[in-house]
Amino acid sequence: MSDNFLVCERCDFEWHRLDGEKCPICDNQFNNNSTPEFKGGMFGTGKKAGRVKLYYKALGMIALVYMIYFLLGN
Repeated sequence: MSDNFLVCERCDFEWHRLDGEKCPICDNQFNNNSTPEFKGGMFGTGKKAGRVKLYYKALGMIALVYMIYFLLGN
């Protein structure tokens, strides 16, 4: 049964043999064997992660205010 599925050596994606012999992810994403360009990232580390960084800053400010309130307010 595992003979019906193929696994890409480059991106570790698994697809059915009936979908083709080439990896559908790498075939669309990587053109001419170039390296992929990652645009996002976890915790605001990517190139286009401005909005995510703002969310983390806002969440950090809220947590800081609550921490100060509970430590000094009681």
